[in-house]
Amino acid sequence: MDEKIDFFIPPACLDETGKVFSEIKIFLVSNGYRLRTEKRNLVVAENIYSGEKIGVIFSGHKVSFFLEKNHKGLDLKKLYQKIFSLCGSKREVVFIFPLSKGKTKPKTFFSKNREVYNWALFAVPLLALLILMAEIFQASIWHLFLYTVLLVFVFISLVSLVLPIALKATRTDDKQLLVIKVQVDGQELSREKYLSTKKALYQVISQKIDEETIWTALRKNGVNPTKLSIYLFDFKELFQTNKKKPRVYLVNTMKRASYSISFPRPLVLISTGLLAELTPEELKGVLMHEYSHIKNRDTVVLPLIVLSGIPIAYWILSSSLPLPFFVVFLLAYYVSLSLLFKATELRADVYAARKVGGDVYSKTIVKLEYPRLIRHKTTVTKILNLLNIASYPLPTQRLHAVEHSRFVKGNILEMMRFLLS
Repeated sequence: MDEKIDFFIPPACLDETGKVFSEIKIFLVSNGYRLRTEKRNLVVAENIYSGEKIGVIFSGHKVSFFLEKNHKGLDLKKLYQKIFSLCGSKREVVFIFPLSKGKTKPKTFFSKNREVYNWALFAVPLLALLILMAEIFQASIWHLFLYTVLLVFVFISLVSLVLPIALKATRTDDKQLLVIKVQVDGQELSREKYLSTKKALYQVISQKIDEETIWTALRKNGVNPTKLSIYLFDFKELFQTNKKKPRVYLVNTMKRASYSISFPRPLVLISTGLLAELTPEELKGVLMHEYSHIKNRDTVVLPLIVLSGIPIAYWILSSSLPLPFFVVFLLAYYVSLSLLFKATELRADVYAARKVGGDVYSKTIVKLEYPRLIRHKTTVTKILNLLNIASYPLPTQRLHAVEHSRFVKGNILEMMRFLLS
């Protein structure tokens, strides 16, 4: 086989891969192929007219087609359309309920993190004092370096205080979250219908959490589900074996986002969109990804590295070095930072894959990155991605790192090689 084409399974079909694999086999037969070898995750088919062979390997998140040189090819666009028609018409409604552990009032970030607030108030005047002293004694490269370090800690402290408050985040690691996902093919619930259904479900689960009872409550409220999934998220239990136990805060937005802060007290912010989209194991992968950032203190180290370029740039400008040298330094520094940022993300992916398994985490990446994943990738696209300091690694690079997570140490240099390969 001379050519490989990867077909990434749409997110809506990731939980029903058996149907997808059956559909692909039917597609091959309808296009004139006879199935010669059929094993657990491997199919070898031969064209009954030309004798051309094709190999298909199934995995949890993608299907790889291996084709012969100068093959006539398959119309994969038709295959995409069939797969989307199989899974894409499903509509899912999600209900999220906090299950308090004997505490009626939810904890707010501000009231329980006064130490962050006090530290920030102490650091701000200290920074102003150091700047004033530098102005008196004329700023040197060492003064600038001290400013850089202090500025980073002040900034992180303020972010750890202001961001959760601004997002109205609620602490969730002191309680369990019940997520009920209801599949309603083609049925769209109005806001009033959704709220009335949620109220009816709340009355039911306050007495008993049972699938049959929830089915009954939905039907009584005029919702006819075709599939029902019930998940219970316990964040405290999830981090039980970890050395550092970050606080977990939930942000009420359907955007699928997560963020971590490692200083002064580790915390993780997640959105309700992630709860709605992912299974408990997949969400655990996302949280382990964020925990890797906390474990490696990325939210402290990376800003320090970013701002350390300020004293170096100041030294170059104040010395007799030519201007082109300064321009080269800025370009090299920018590209290095972009590589470093992306390498830390790949390192976090490898860590998460080891914790929850490569298959589970690969599905998570496909669910969260599918629009970027199916776009055509060229060498120019990879170069532009490397030059974009604000961009994540390409989804294909993330999946490649996850596939090799068992065979790498997971350090930054190895991750940079994945980016450049």
